[in-house]
Amino acid sequence: MSKDESVNIPLEKLTYPAILLLLAQAPAHGYDIIQRLNLLEYIEGELEAATVYRILRRMEKDGIIVSKWEHGEFGPARRKYKITRQGLHLMDEWALGLRLRSRQIELFLNSYNEFIKVKKPDCNE
Repeated sequence: MSKDESVNIPLEKLTYPAILLLLAQAPAHGYDIIQRLNLLEYIEGELEAATVYRILRRMEKDGIIVSKWEHGEFGPARRKYKITRQGLHLMDEWALGLRLRSRQIELFLNSYNEFIKVKKPDCNE
């Protein structure tokens, strides 16, 4: 593996809890959710609208968010999404899981740093 092909651990799974967190902070329209997601530092790259709307539909089907149509002065009606009590509970579970994963990563990096201090063996043998 070349330096340009370094290990990249995908964080796209964070999209799901990120949406829950954004909706816990404030109900929002799909477009607003997409814009806010794309500003988050822990979401890699820009998310496609179709992907986010697919996730929103699944979340609504699972009962962790709800939506209602809002009619504005200008333009067509838009759905406004809101997190449910079940969604808040799921967000808490995600946070706990991420804390545990963060601890595992921290332990690995500490071990790795100790290994580097001692001396990295020659792997060309």
